[in-house]
Amino acid sequence: MPAYQPEDLDPVERALLGVLSVGLPPSKAAGSDTFRVDHVTAVVVSLAETGERGAHLAEDGIRVTAAFRARLRAAVESLVEKGLVIQQAAGMPAAAGGYETGLQIDLVDPDEHPVLLDRYLSQLCMEQLFNIPAVYPYLMERYSSSGEVWRRLREGGYARD
Repeated sequence: MPAYQPEDLDPVERALLGVLSVGLPPSKAAGSDTFRVDHVTAVVVSLAETGERGAHLAEDGIRVTAAFRARLRAAVESLVEKGLVIQQAAGMPAAAGGYETGLQIDLVDPDEHPVLLDRYLSQLCMEQLFNIPAVYPYLMERYSSSGEVWRRLREGGYARD
């Protein structure tokens, strides 16, 4: 497998890998679809391309447009072909740490929430995203909010041994 660098990837591939490194909690556990990987990736790409957050979001400001969903699916397929991610089987829990009874979890949409195989490259992509002035405040807020959600989940017994 060739060693890829962030500049070898298309902007949506790079954004998706970077977003997957942010450590987003399951959107259902967070209580907001704004934690969905497709939503965060759409906002990041919008901010990087236009400086505006809603260019790839539907009118409700949460769902992604059909055109962006197609770009995201193509990016996932490309990343799978490159051996950088794998798709999980649809209907399986997407929450990190496995399934816990009573926890509200997302079910995997294999086109939107792949499993990282190259965490180093993903971290590099996340660093590049943080270096885009229009993206930094949004992604830092998602990162910070994710930490709060994970703290609340752990306090509630999530992922305890």
